[in-house]
Amino acid sequence: MLILEKMARRQITGANYITSVNGMLHPDRTLPEHDFLYMLEGDWEVIEEGRRYELHRDDLLILTAGRHHYGEACCTPGNRHMYLHVLPTLAEAQCDSPNAPDLFTCSSLLHCRHSPLVRQYFQELISVYWSEDSEKDSRLFLLFNLLLCELAGICQHAGSCGQPDALISEISRRIRSNPQIFYAPEEIAAAYYICPRTLNNRFKRECGKTFHTFQMEMKLEMVRQFLIYQPHTKLREVALNFGFCDEFHLSRAFKKHFGQPPSAFRP
Repeated sequence: MLILEKMARRQITGANYITSVNGMLHPDRTLPEHDFLYMLEGDWEVIEEGRRYELHRDDLLILTAGRHHYGEACCTPGNRHMYLHVLPTLAEAQCDSPNAPDLFTCSSLLHCRHSPLVRQYFQELISVYWSEDSEKDSRLFLLFNLLLCELAGICQHAGSCGQPDALISEISRRIRSNPQIFYAPEEIAAAYYICPRTLNNRFKRECGKTFHTFQMEMKLEMVRQFLIYQPHTKLREVALNFGFCDEFHLSRAFKKHFGQPPSAFRP
């Protein structure tokens, strides 16, 4: 376990991809930086302060600055991984337990197969690190903090109910990005090669509600926010924009959910 700080300015001293054609030992060293190690292909064992970590594809290991780490066995031939070397902040170096909103406790080893944004942020960080972009430092700051926010979410979710369901996250994004469409459960289930019953079971397990209820509540909240910021739009157009048959169906569903008609949310 280690403590990390979000939204802090820090220095990234190294970032790259490594491929080991024949396999290699992890270096025996103690770094002044945190070493973020993300496995793309293959397996590896790394030891930090006597604790062994076994890494497989889409695992992230964070080796803490100032702690001795090394390897005793070579990684598998063809191993591919990414790394970031990041100097700790003053708060991370001095704090034994998180007591500020931007500090969080993070597991040293995280399984990220169901969190594709971690890999994406790693790749973008490496790309920016090697670029000549005039906004390089600002981009690195933003990307690294997006990475930390994702890691904080993984740790929080793992502490409560395990890894988030990547399929449910993808379907949620699909609904949000196409607000004009009201998806039938059968349509979504077919698109992701599952049956409607499985779709509902996974939504109940992840969100505590069926797919239909989840979609309806999301759309009604989107309508509520739209009415606040676009108060002069006719309700007929609002219904069309958010996939409802007409303004009457929208009004009935809206009042049932919020206990007030849509007009109550217009300034």
